[in-house]
Amino acid sequence: MAAPSYAKILCTTSSANTAIATSALYVFDSDHGSVVFSSDISDDIIWDESAGTITFQNAGVYHIVANLITESAAGIRTHTVTFNLNSDSAIYTGAAQCPAAFDPLSHTHQRIISVDDGDVLHIKGVASASTFGINAGSSLVINKITSRVYASSTVSTAGSNDTTSEFNPLDTDLTGGPAFATAHKIASGITFSGTAGSMTVPSAGRYLIMVNNLIGAGGSTNSDVAIHIKSGASELYTITTRAHNNTDVEETSICLIEDLAAAAVLTMTWDIGSGNCFAALGTTFTVYKLNEDLQGRQEVIDINNASICVVNKASSEDAASEYNGFDEDLYSSPDFDTRYTNDITFASGDGTFTIGSKGTYWIFYTAQISTASDAQVTTKIKLNGTAIYTSVAKIDSLNDPMNRTHSTIIDCVGGDSITTTIDSDSPNITHLAGSTITIIKIPDWANKRTTPEDLIDSGFRINSFSQDHLSAQHDRHADQVPFIFGVPGPLSLRKRNSAPIITVGKTNKT
Repeated sequence: MAAPSYAKILCTTSSANTAIATSALYVFDSDHGSVVFSSDISDDIIWDESAGTITFQNAGVYHIVANLITESAAGIRTHTVTFNLNSDSAIYTGAAQCPAAFDPLSHTHQRIISVDDGDVLHIKGVASASTFGINAGSSLVINKITSRVYASSTVSTAGSNDTTSEFNPLDTDLTGGPAFATAHKIASGITFSGTAGSMTVPSAGRYLIMVNNLIGAGGSTNSDVAIHIKSGASELYTITTRAHNNTDVEETSICLIEDLAAAAVLTMTWDIGSGNCFAALGTTFTVYKLNEDLQGRQEVIDINNASICVVNKASSEDAASEYNGFDEDLYSSPDFDTRYTNDITFASGDGTFTIGSKGTYWIFYTAQISTASDAQVTTKIKLNGTAIYTSVAKIDSLNDPMNRTHSTIIDCVGGDSITTTIDSDSPNITHLAGSTITIIKIPDWANKRTTPEDLIDSGFRINSFSQDHLSAQHDRHADQVPFIFGVPGPLSLRKRNSAPIITVGKTNKT
């Protein structure tokens, strides 16, 4: 198995709200005024923070997820985000409306891409007018897909559906259905059907399902929209959000882990009470199998299958002080549905997720929130009680409930605890049904290299082949590496994979 490949770039200090104007600029660029980013990136991905570009040193298939919290300087503005690979045309374009009176607002943009060695990813933003800033809590997560079973399809031409009946917003055959350009689709093993708006998986297993719903609202629409994820006729998940023409387009994210049967057909439907809604530019349906290439190997590798997905199916009591939305004490009738778990435990008694094994973990938290009146909501993701992620986004009473998405990568050891909290600046807020948390261990070596013990110890023993000397120098899945690694020669020489070639020299004697 190859070394892990991932990246996290997190905005920890907001930029000025003049950072990005009407000409496209890089989002994750440290040259923006006042902005501060932190990062955790594997060796094979390079982030040029002064240029804002991401370069892949190895070919592969990656899931790109940008969770942005943006703030308009003035007026009702549209913030458009694009992904470009090298200098080619955009392979993703998504936009959300961010009125200054409603911001800061969060919106998610994601899709799967395939890259070659040296490919450069450009993530840019542009304002329809005036300017906007990148706020703390904005993040970019890049995760290499370790299976060969994946699909991602992005709406390249918005739909124009006009119905109050439940419908599939990704079905291209419906009147007013969207379009999917070839460059906005990628698939291997999973079949995407635009005419059915569906994803069909080839084999049984554990799948990640992510949809960033960019919901367009026509006319004077102001109504709840129920979003359903289904496998065949069975409903896997539902969430209710608000579509309002004043915030057209509004984004709602879904991220689940599901055990699916072979040939399972995944679809999504929307159901609006009044007015109309449609899949806007950038809405993306992504599905991929998790860690398929690890199945059937030695048990030590099973730690790489560590993951959990918990869906909140009830609504909490109202509160204005900081609270944990996964703590059952906040509910009169708590109902937490653990969709999948392995090597991570969830305790609803205090809303704590406990990590079983050391590793690097991706956390994706979607909070569905309603408010008594306009509220600035601070969201925190905590490791052992200390916040390692903090963001502030507005929930406006005009168009709540609203979905707020938060994503980061953290390094953990066995026994570490992860919690999330939300906190209002004054009004009471409610953690609603449909809120979810998904935690996935990024595929990694079972044993990382460490500082080796001395070759010759205090008893004058030579430790050439000991686990604490030889094995400690290598990333590995076994406790003991082959002894040949300790024998001087081509295999033990760094950055050499073949024996030196020795040739007979020439003489200048005659």
